[in-house]
Amino acid sequence: MRILVTGGAGYIGSHTLIELLAKDHELYVIDNYANSSPEVLSAVKEITGKSFRSDKVDIMDEQAMGEVFATFGPEVVIHFAGLKAVGEAEELPLHYYEVNVGGSVALLKCMSAHSCNSIIFSSSATVYGEPQYLPYDESHPLAPVNVYGRTKHFIEEIIRDWARAGEKRRG
Repeated sequence: MRILVTGGAGYIGSHTLIELLAKDHELYVIDNYANSSPEVLSAVKEITGKSFRSDKVDIMDEQAMGEVFATFGPEVVIHFAGLKAVGEAEELPLHYYEVNVGGSVALLKCMSAHSCNSIIFSSSATVYGEPQYLPYDESHPLAPVNVYGRTKHFIEEIIRDWARAGEKRRG
């Protein structure tokens, strides 16, 4: 399967790459390295003994994203890209909304333009807010209490709406 991994040089992304490569998927990794380093991808290649395409691309750069989709033709996207510091999000809320939510919208637009209809999104337990019970499960009420959690929650809702609209188009 051809899989595009956004934010693949991050901690969770890089560990996911190792598992995907073990299953012989064809990967294209994009990352702007705001929260990571390209050396991580070199380490993944060394650990696995397998190669994959990777480029420095920001998901908000719709032209660069279009080129990635046009050349690679992903069947699915695994979306890890985004800013991740809860405290910083409180200090820079507009930046977090722009990057996390705006970048995700740009990604979904690109996916639609290239008929890629499958996405796996890495959300966060912060979407649940204060626990009403533990452990959290997906039935837990959503009530994020900080900017970072709200960006993840909004992205979840946007993806739901995008998927629902796609189902109607595909009929």
